[in-house]
Amino acid sequence: MTFRLRFLTILLLLTLPAFLFAADGQTLFRENCKVCHGKGSKNGVYTPMSFTQDQWRRFFATKLVPSHKSAIHPVTHKNLLEGLTPAEMKALQNFAVDHAADSEQPATCG
Repeated sequence: MTFRLRFLTILLLLTLPAFLFAADGQTLFRENCKVCHGKGSKNGVYTPMSFTQDQWRRFFATKLVPSHKSAIHPVTHKNLLEGLTPAEMKALQNFAVDHAADSEQPATCG
């Protein structure tokens, strides 16, 4: 096997797991947001369609941490924000913004 082919094979093997396990914003929203903000919730019902794209960007930039700093995930019983990686937080933000009320594909998250 040539050096180049070996190099490409190793590169593929190293990057493939990251691609396969990349954070899915919709799943993360269901598992981390909807559990406390679903239908009938005392915390308020929120879906991506609850806000415009700019409102979601502002929420993630300025309001998420202060409003959720002591939030405990009801299933894991761990601090919500500490249980999410930066990549997962970005995936959540992208999902909310991409499916906001004023987006081309508004969504409720199912």
